[in-house]
Amino acid sequence: MSVVEASGRPSRRLRVAIISLYALENNGVRHVASSLREEGFAVTEVYFKDWVNNRFPWPEEREVTALIDLLRERRIDVVGFSVRASAFHRMAKYLTERVRAALGLPILWGGMHPTFLPEMCIEIADYIAVGEVDDAVRGFFVALDEGRSVLGCPSFWIRQGDTVYKNDLAPLVDLDAIPFRDFHTQDDKFHVEGDAVSQGDPFITNPEYTLLASRGCPYWTCTFCSNTLTKPLYEGLGKSFRVRSVEHLIQELEYAKQLCTNIKVVRFDDEVFPIRKDWIDEFAEKWPKRVGIPFEVLVDPRMVSYEPLQRLKEAGLRAVCMGIQANDRVNQEFYNRQTTNQQILDAQEVFRAVDIQSNLQIIWDDPYSTEADKDQLFHMIMALERPFELYLFGLTIYPHTHLARRLLREGRITEEDIEGVNTHAFEQFRVDLNYPRPKADKRWLALIVLSNKPFLPKEFIWRLYRNEAFKENPQPLIAMAQAANLVRMGAYVSGMAMRGELTPLLLKRWVNPRSMVTM
Repeated sequence: MSVVEASGRPSRRLRVAIISLYALENNGVRHVASSLREEGFAVTEVYFKDWVNNRFPWPEEREVTALIDLLRERRIDVVGFSVRASAFHRMAKYLTERVRAALGLPILWGGMHPTFLPEMCIEIADYIAVGEVDDAVRGFFVALDEGRSVLGCPSFWIRQGDTVYKNDLAPLVDLDAIPFRDFHTQDDKFHVEGDAVSQGDPFITNPEYTLLASRGCPYWTCTFCSNTLTKPLYEGLGKSFRVRSVEHLIQELEYAKQLCTNIKVVRFDDEVFPIRKDWIDEFAEKWPKRVGIPFEVLVDPRMVSYEPLQRLKEAGLRAVCMGIQANDRVNQEFYNRQTTNQQILDAQEVFRAVDIQSNLQIIWDDPYSTEADKDQLFHMIMALERPFELYLFGLTIYPHTHLARRLLREGRITEEDIEGVNTHAFEQFRVDLNYPRPKADKRWLALIVLSNKPFLPKEFIWRLYRNEAFKENPQPLIAMAQAANLVRMGAYVSGMAMRGELTPLLLKRWVNPRSMVTM
């Protein structure tokens, strides 16, 4: 069923399409596509739509038709959907049903959603991939291509009629063995949006290059986080938190720079950037010499110290993201996040001493924070040394997490509030001040948005805080916060433009004066 090309690489008959939903930078799709291409498969990557103004609009009929026509033209045999979050469940189900009805093709789902809710997903898809399948996906598709049974393929569930075959997870992968994302082929990548089907990688000219230096999280116990589900899945199958070698990471950037010629900044999307001293020493030695591009990382308050950040700053570090999430009580009692306000204040002092930009993240719309908690959070934010950016995110309740189970047990939410049924991530991934909320929350959000604006004296913000009238009517405060946010957004966008990092894609994703995300 397969032949061997002159190069020695097998040439497979099976033609595979992998579809990313609303994420042009979907690294999971790119890694799986690279693995399958190495096995000789003809793989078509389809980037179906993208998010707009902090929203994920439902696909239009013309877009669904364009997707089906593309799959037909490419003579696809198997379709894989990347269902990276449970909020995409209904959308993925709808597209699966449309593709199946039109083309009669077998459908595979992979990603975080089928990993966490396999029983739900296998009722819709013919196959689901559970967990890390960078290696296992090769065996599954080779078996399909060669006409052998896939019923025993590790990490895959298979539905045949009313019978579901469930296989154990494959071991965790060696991160240095995963092939780099493929940027050298362009005729097998497509972007479907509106009236257009564009050929070529839609992200190759993006000025921001994203990657991971690790997988997993050493601080994996936060109750809202998906790591509380993935780590127990792999007990006995390998170490869940793994770090790539510096050399493998540097080689990836050397490869990417040849093809992604517009890279202005590299963003590491690790849960936390590796902090082992010998790893940082090697990274700080090699990155400036062989890559030489500014980069940004994510850190946890518990890991922040001067020396490693100073080493990274010398290597090109320009910004860090750090989660505040909530105040002491909510973090410790409900999120099982053992950080303190003092640790956050101390971390910000280190960022200022090292002279790097800090982007601090807060979770809003949670059912636990009282007025006293929000007051304490505001006081802590006001105590932070400026400058810093604030990113406010709406709380997303992922299925089966510790937080979801506790909220259900306490009767604070229903099943309809959990992602998959609920689509909160589509509506308030980043907090929008225009979103309907209680008056008290509107006041707190407005004050928090004003708190980090360098052109507003802190004493002025304290006067707004003490003004009792805003408790009854927060709208003037909201208007003030929107105006300040617009000014800050303008300055931020201007800075990006001067650095060559502003693109039409970013403007489409974030800039909407009537519904602005907070900064």
